[in-house]
Amino acid sequence: MSAASHASLRRRKITKQSRQLAKTKLRPKQAKARSLPEQNLPPQWAQTQVFPQCRIVAWEGTLKPLRATSLFPKIGSFLDSALLIRKGNIIHWEESIHPLDIGRVRNIIANTELLPLTIDYRLVDKSGAIAWVRHSIIEMTKKGRQTSAKGFVCDIQTEKELETESLRISEREQNRIGQDLHDDLCQVLAGVSCLMRVAEGRLASKVPEEIPYLTELNQQIIEAMHRTRALTHGLFPGKIQIADMRGALLELASQVRTRFQVEVKTEFIGRFPKHSSNQIIQIYRLTQEAISNAIKHGHANCIEVRLEAKPTNMFLSIIDNGSGLTQTEPGEKGVGLNIMQYRTRTLGGEFTIGNAPERGVRVTLQYPFER
Repeated sequence: MSAASHASLRRRKITKQSRQLAKTKLRPKQAKARSLPEQNLPPQWAQTQVFPQCRIVAWEGTLKPLRATSLFPKIGSFLDSALLIRKGNIIHWEESIHPLDIGRVRNIIANTELLPLTIDYRLVDKSGAIAWVRHSIIEMTKKGRQTSAKGFVCDIQTEKELETESLRISEREQNRIGQDLHDDLCQVLAGVSCLMRVAEGRLASKVPEEIPYLTELNQQIIEAMHRTRALTHGLFPGKIQIADMRGALLELASQVRTRFQVEVKTEFIGRFPKHSSNQIIQIYRLTQEAISNAIKHGHANCIEVRLEAKPTNMFLSIIDNGSGLTQTEPGEKGVGLNIMQYRTRTLGGEFTIGNAPERGVRVTLQYPFER
């Protein structure tokens, strides 16, 4: 082989070795940077479809007042343009919030600094169409007096409809059970009581020493009938269907005194607006649950129920003298507490539960009303 051929072969080997060395010495950061887009970014079809499919929009704007400066996606989102009031490039979000929810939304935004912040409320257009949304704020930035925010708004209309239907089903079942107890069991107990009185008359002359026992047994049957009737009134409160809010709470207090032999004090302050039948039944059931918990879990023997009319809302408080909540109980959410919160959301109100200043538990409910 000639000298020229040896030189050419040597150059090719050096070039090949240089390329391999360059590959092995590639900086880790560069290799990672090259692989990041392929590993972390979702495919193009997912980027364009995830927001519409999840019925969610990304939101940017200000908190005081609540306005949107940017929404994504602008086209094809679940938010109908009729729901939002636009003035130029600014969406005056606050003006689209339902009048019964606006006070609660303002209060939560003004008094909460912990993030993420989540609020459920209704948007309403001029024709009265309503859309339930869940507004999540994940970032806040203060610039002078102005507070900018970022977050998401998602459609929860179906969720709210299912919650409402669940409460309706529960109410219908309670009414059915109460009606069955009243029409069946109470009548059976009344019939047994009549037979016991007949037996007393027949046995009075034959076995007079047994009459006191028969009388006591008949008294127990009558007591069971009264307790069953009181229970049916709690399950099927027919009177509150036509009562006002004051009358419904007075009826509940009377039933509790009869059934549990505890003291129930009621106080009503101010002039109450007219409540719808749905409002009355939700507040009645919430109060009933709070009183039941106070008696069963707190062993209370005195309960105060207070309803006050304020300028823009109603304020209900139930305070007992029981043992109060333990340190672990406030964070535990049983079925009863979840249902109370569902009822509160259907009213567009705010619900709190905690230990009273002196002793016992204090449950409060604030809910708006239309003038």
